[in-house]
Amino acid sequence: MERMKSITMELPAIPDFWQRVRNANNRFFGLDYDGTLAPFEIDPMQARPLPGIADLLRDLATGGQTLIAVISGRPLAKVMTLLKNPPVMVIGSHGYEFWPVDGSCVVRQPTPEQRQGLLQVATTLQQRGYSHKMEVKVASVALHARGLDLAVAAAMEEGVAAEWHGRAQRYGLECRRFNGGIEIRCSGWNKGMALNALLDVQAADVFAVYIGDDDIDEDAFAILRDRGVGIRVGDPSRPTAAQGFLPECGAVASFLRTWIALTANERRDE
Repeated sequence: MERMKSITMELPAIPDFWQRVRNANNRFFGLDYDGTLAPFEIDPMQARPLPGIADLLRDLATGGQTLIAVISGRPLAKVMTLLKNPPVMVIGSHGYEFWPVDGSCVVRQPTPEQRQGLLQVATTLQQRGYSHKMEVKVASVALHARGLDLAVAAAMEEGVAAEWHGRAQRYGLECRRFNGGIEIRCSGWNKGMALNALLDVQAADVFAVYIGDDDIDEDAFAILRDRGVGIRVGDPSRPTAAQGFLPECGAVASFLRTWIALTANERRDE
């Protein structure tokens, strides 16, 4: 026990967390990308992972003690590019794109009604002159406001929300805010549902952990209320379904190092 304390970082809200990690026979570890593995940037493709993150993910993946998945709202191809094709499972577009390490990419397709709605969203945003801030994904259209004057960003987001909050439902879509913008996306599938599907094919006693930073990660935190532990990056005073907190991305890197050191010690003890 004393040796374990010497290598672990504190999680005051979950005092028995590392003991639960150590005691688990099977472990699943999911991580968001933006705001978790990489600091935010105005240009999303400049939001590169913190130094050493790729190596830490590789160590986790090859250690044989934990199943790792990066679960992002970004398109799969962009996550793969930024992480330089990591040897871990990657899920993109809020769960609509799935890339297993040893298989081919699987894409969940929107319904015809949803595709029609997304086309209308994209057309409307283009007509309003937002093309340079718009990102079209397989199951959503995101409008990025990061880097804009705060008043301009707020007016842009509020305008889109006012137009699409109710209208989106006609097409099976939903309007969701995220850290740095607003997104109209397909309803009926999200990070939490994707995480739940992954856990359903794991061992019954799997100990699952998910780390994310944004309101869109709350779907995953809610799933883990009964199946593991959610940890939110950022202000601990914000309402959340997560049980633990880390202050910023750098703490996530320290968390990964602790996880690796703890399970490495476990292997040496066997």
